[in-house]
Amino acid sequence: MSVSRSDVQRHLSRILAEEAQLLAELESVLEKETDIVSGDDAEAIQRIGSNRHQCVERLSQLGVERIDTGRMLSFGADATGLSKLFDWADPSRSLRARWAVNLELARRCKALNDKNGAIVAAKLDRVQKLLGHLRGSKPPPVYNSKASRYTSLGVRNLGVA
Repeated sequence: MSVSRSDVQRHLSRILAEEAQLLAELESVLEKETDIVSGDDAEAIQRIGSNRHQCVERLSQLGVERIDTGRMLSFGADATGLSKLFDWADPSRSLRARWAVNLELARRCKALNDKNGAIVAAKLDRVQKLLGHLRGSKPPPVYNSKASRYTSLGVRNLGVA
């Protein structure tokens, strides 16, 4: 049984279209998440996390499907194999152009996700400090190069001897 280029092109086109739709949805979810994590609504944070997880899960499934297509047709599962698969299935390079758009969307999603992660980390750090003040606990111990604890943080010579 042989596989036709046009069938593979349609298959890849469907994958790329679904990815584009999901990436746009994920970008929207992450933008909303930025507003939510900046606030204090824990339930909203949980809801938005579920939406993000569903998008990422489906994107992962499409990625596996694309990799399996390259592997099945003996192009390989890496970036070089994907490039060869696109070249073989679509000499007009329209698939490659759609792939480039999806990669840009994915970069924007990553930047938003990183931003949201930084907001959450800063909030957690603030909560930890507030809890420390409430408990009257000391700051965490600091160790020197010989793994001995400093009991207080004073001026230290950072020059290399």
